[in-house]
Order: sequence, then structure tokens, then C-alpha cells
Amino acid sequence: MSEIDEEIRGEVLSEVYRQIEELDWDGLSSRERSRCYERWVNDPLIGDKLARFIPREKVRVWIKDGPVKELPRVRNGIGPNAKYAFSRYPTADQIARQVLGPDWRADLDTLDIKPTQCVIKGPGSERLMMWAPPQNLQDLVWAGINAKVDNRPEPLLIIGLTQGQRLGEGEQARQRHVAGVAGLELRHTTLRLTRVSPH
Repeated sequence: MSEIDEEIRGEVLSEVYRQIEELDWDGLSSRERSRCYERWVNDPLIGDKLARFIPREKVRVWIKDGPVKELPRVRNGIGPNAKYAFSRYPTADQIARQVLGPDWRADLDTLDIKPTQCVIKGPGSERLMMWAPPQNLQDLVWAGINAKVDNRPEPLLIIGLTQGQRLGEGEQARQRHVAGVAGLELRHTTLRLTRVSPH
């Protein structure tokens, strides 16, 4: 990414994220997403600009491995691309209060990724809150186990469902059971995207 002019890079990222929001990206099938990549390669505001700095045949990979792969972090307000977001998930503070109640607050100095996590503090205690989408359950459980081994605050795993995403009660129970086998608490919550104005 470093070979691309910074101003052009910002313009491209902003346009990709704008179109992602218009497309309802989370609801698209793999085939539909593939068609989007093809369109973006030839889009004057995306592919044509990138092709001035990288070979045209690498534009699709740049988009897929760059802005699209970073989308969850961007929506969580994490990383240098976050300023280009057109929508955001609730903040760590908001998630903590949504799941545990109004007396809980996030210590943003502890915010980290892979999975997204931070220490949260409530009445007389603190926990290590980790959250991810349902398909990342394995990563959450493994991170929770490691947190216990490293004597970090008691982990709280959260499966964040996007608005409109469905996960049956049977599957939710199974996920809680998987986490419970490792001695971890797991909860499910809906994370509603909110429109924001990019910087």
C-alpha cells in the first residue's frame, strides 16, 4: 500500500467504503461480492485511480486484502482506515453496557484486536471483554483460553450479530456450550451499525 499516493489512497478507501454501505455488503452472497470486485477494478473512482500505482491485475487483490478485509476493524473504529468509515458498530463502552448493564465502562487504553478486546470495569470487578462475529467463535474461545493462562481479567466472550443476522437458539446454545467446555462465559448480542460522517 505504501507505493500508492496517500491522497489517492484516501479517496479510494472512502469510495470503497461508501459503496459497501450502499450495497448492504453484509447481506451479499460470495457471487455478488465477486461481481462487486470486478466492477471496482474498472471503476474510474477506484480501479482506474489504483492502476496509476499498481498493475491493473493486482487491483482486485488490493481491494479484497485491504479495505474489505479491514472492514470489521474500520467499523469498530480501529486502525488508520477507520476515519473512512461510513458506519460504525457500537463502541466498546456501548457494548459493555448493552451486555452487562449501565454500570460498566471500557478502559479504552486496553483496546486491542484479533479478536477485538478490552478490559471493562464494573461494580467492584473488571473483565476482559472480547467480541467477534459468529464465524470467529474458534478465535474467541482460543483468545479466552490464552487470557486465562496469562492471568488476565476473567474473559467475557461476546458473539456480535449484525442487525438482521439470524442465529437459531440451538446454535447459540451450542456456542455457549463450546465456550463453557473451556470454562468461558459467552453471550450473544446484536450490534447495530450507525451511520457516521467520514473525516
